[in-house]
Amino acid sequence: MAIHSPLDDPKQIFLDHCPLIERAARHACRGVHLQPQEVEDFVSCVRLKFMENDYEVIRKYQGRSKIETYLVTCARNYFKDHLNHLWGKWRPSAEATRLAERVGRVAIDLERLLCRDGLTQHEAIETLLTNHRVKMSRRELEDLAILLPPRIQRRPEGEEVLDQMPAPGEQPEERILDQEREERRRRALEALDRARQTLPLEDRTILRLRHDEGFSIATIACRLGIEPKPLYRRLDRIYKTLRELLRKEGFAPEDLS
Repeated sequence: MAIHSPLDDPKQIFLDHCPLIERAARHACRGVHLQPQEVEDFVSCVRLKFMENDYEVIRKYQGRSKIETYLVTCARNYFKDHLNHLWGKWRPSAEATRLAERVGRVAIDLERLLCRDGLTQHEAIETLLTNHRVKMSRRELEDLAILLPPRIQRRPEGEEVLDQMPAPGEQPEERILDQEREERRRRALEALDRARQTLPLEDRTILRLRHDEGFSIATIACRLGIEPKPLYRRLDRIYKTLRELLRKEGFAPEDLS
């Protein structure tokens, strides 16, 4: 496959990758089982989206990821907008709203990531912990996810729809995204390790006890002979330092999620 830089002709990039864009568009439809004509309508919309304003979306490509990953991600984002157009804006369930009165907005945010954005439970929880910086633990978020109502998806009708559904197994665009995610993850972990080594010894020890060995704040404070309450603020400062060091290495928040 051709290698492209942000300075290449956007029209040629579109033509080179049009089959990939169409596969990504069709694959996005699989989760909600649209009718065949709805799928084709969406694929046509995606083509037009990429061609709008002299291929503006391709001209916005900055080379921070592989061009294939960028195009597939754009197609998926268009699909979210397309569903909003077809079915209306997403609204939280009554159960999520009720839970929010007890645990806060995190209940609604979790349901939105699972139902509207189509993330797996693991991906949704990672997003809340990393990007939203929620105060709940991973275990508490897993328990909260169990309390949310199951996702409701439209079901296919008739043999024609079954014929149109993609074959089981990983699709090419999924492999592209997985490879890109794994490469970003590897580089981010290497950068994180370098950043940790620049911290003072006691800060490195706190991180190791908290994240590598899973000790509670109270246990860490007892081991180090310090007060537990200030340790929360100290951890926040450590995280802020690490984020800044990683930002200087070129990693954005979405790379770290």
